[in-house]
Amino acid sequence: MGVQLTEDFSWPPFLKLLDSDPAAAFDGFYRFAVKSLTDMPPRLMRTMNRDDFEDLLHEIIYHCVKDNYRVLRQYVAKGHSFAAWLYTVAHNKCLDIQRKPMIDCEPIDRDKNGKSLANVLADKKSRGEDRAELVEILEATKRAMAQMDERCRLLLALAAEEYKPEEMVLVLRMPPGQNKKVSDDLRYCREKLKKLLTQAGIDIRALL
Repeated sequence: MGVQLTEDFSWPPFLKLLDSDPAAAFDGFYRFAVKSLTDMPPRLMRTMNRDDFEDLLHEIIYHCVKDNYRVLRQYVAKGHSFAAWLYTVAHNKCLDIQRKPMIDCEPIDRDKNGKSLANVLADKKSRGEDRAELVEILEATKRAMAQMDERCRLLLALAAEEYKPEEMVLVLRMPPGQNKKVSDDLRYCREKLKKLLTQAGIDIRALL
């Protein structure tokens, strides 16, 4: 059974103006991005002071509109809402900024103490454990994530950033009261990822 999320797949009006009125398109997107990412920013942005937050916000906006709106033109109202798509773009941009050697994949699960897989791997690295083994695990994780649909990748990213189900509902623009559905969907995505990693020969239980 696949994950079915109830979302608004309608195109924001400004996306229809990219060619006919680029200035209006920019104004509409700018207003949307500022409100959306201020109301529900990725975790890295939530920890920033006001000046750094605004700098990164404008960097994300510029990333989307540069080269004749190249990134904005990649949006297709098929996998999830525009707001969720924009969150993913911002999240990935934040990862580019904070990316560290060896820990360049999404945290995908948590142990009984709430520690994410990425942090577990970081601990193993700091203790001098086998680098080659960690590289293999991370590469397998990337391949597994690539096999999953965009909705699962987004849910796992939100969970990795410690969003609660009620916050995920807001990011995904779902109707109120869908917390249990989001939790069920996330559980499904985690189990799917574990299965893919197991098929790749990675024993998650040995890591957590």
